[in-house]
Amino acid sequence: MSNKGPQTPELRGAGRGERRANHSARSSGTLSTSQAAGSVRSPRARRAALCRGLLGASLTVFGCGEGPAGTGTASSTGMTTGASSSSGPTSAATGPTSAATDGAATEGSASGPTGGPTSGPTSGDPTGESTMTGVTTEGTSTGTSTGTTGATSEGTSEGTTAGGLLEECPAVANGALAATVDDPEIDEASGMVASRGQPGVLWVHNDSGDSARVFAIDTAGKTLGVFNLAGVEATDWEDLSLGAGPKPGPGTDPWLYIGDIGDNAEKRPSISVVRIPEPDAAAAEGGEVTVDDAELLTLTYPDGAHNAETLLVDPDDGELVIVTKGDTTGVYHLPGPIAKAGSYELIKVPEAAIPLTVTTGGDISPLGDFVIVRTYIEARLWLRPPGTGLAQAFAGEPCVVPLNLELQGETLAIAGDGEGYYTLSENVSQPLWWFAWE
Repeated sequence: MSNKGPQTPELRGAGRGERRANHSARSSGTLSTSQAAGSVRSPRARRAALCRGLLGASLTVFGCGEGPAGTGTASSTGMTTGASSSSGPTSAATGPTSAATDGAATEGSASGPTGGPTSGPTSGDPTGESTMTGVTTEGTSTGTSTGTTGATSEGTSEGTTAGGLLEECPAVANGALAATVDDPEIDEASGMVASRGQPGVLWVHNDSGDSARVFAIDTAGKTLGVFNLAGVEATDWEDLSLGAGPKPGPGTDPWLYIGDIGDNAEKRPSISVVRIPEPDAAAAEGGEVTVDDAELLTLTYPDGAHNAETLLVDPDDGELVIVTKGDTTGVYHLPGPIAKAGSYELIKVPEAAIPLTVTTGGDISPLGDFVIVRTYIEARLWLRPPGTGLAQAFAGEPCVVPLNLELQGETLAIAGDGEGYYTLSENVSQPLWWFAWE
């Protein structure tokens, strides 16, 4: 189980409010001097101050611990610096609209959701299958997937945060064992993302060969439910992301995006991304749920087929980014919001510079202020400059962040509060690793 114990509504609301207020202020360039410099401190110091100020030092609350419960204190792989500028990265609140080839779209803007805590609910006994109503968009495609194993290496980095926004490279603790995922049905985890509105919930799917389903698990490794996508074919699912839906805006819920983007032979004429409103994990009550409201985005590359295993979706405007897997790593995007299901052509991002080969997964933070991309053996974090699109983050210099040795690591999920990340390997009974900011 994660170290981040039950969070009271008072602290959770205060944390979200602080992060959202500073996000908005930084986007508009209105951070006060004290916010920009005087109150700059590490995530650990900020959490401790919240605990002392709101609940008292004797209470155990979300954000007051050190690594997942039962693992002890994780050691540091970097140092935290003492200053930062007042113009740190944030996600853009507006963006052009992507139009489907069979219809018009609308313009929109939104503010992104804030992160949630990582200690989660438990499920009840299975009660059979229930149904979520809606309209299904069916899509089919072809392809195969195979994997290779690799070792991992650790990296070091330095940095500070202010008000929840990452301004410099973070100091990251060594990976701590959060849990072992023992569900035999999760035997080839290829995509994982942390819920931002459901504390402690992780969404996971298998690689090619499985049916079109996603699992909800908690950070103790327990399966909370299985969500089967009706009318959807899973050809080579490779990654998950949470981002803005077709009509982003303040107070709107995120959508779950599933990347059917694998193509080892690089022969697929098109790939697809399936999206659904993020389900309520508790609705499954430990059993199965049928999801009937999936939307299909059929995508083509402008320069021929590519294999890919990394999908990122902007939490503010729904911009979609795919990072290709191979000796040469490419970045392709589709501006958001993506108003409707349909066929789209991706746009190549020539200025993107990713010093990684054979990328296997990645994620974007809940506030959109940083992204992480991994391979089997290493990972990099990019800070996103203020006022830029998601794909433009890759034009900057990345930070090195650590991974643990995994059998075949293809997942990385930034925590719902943005204070660290999880990884999980393919194969059965694999460890769920937790990497916390220090």
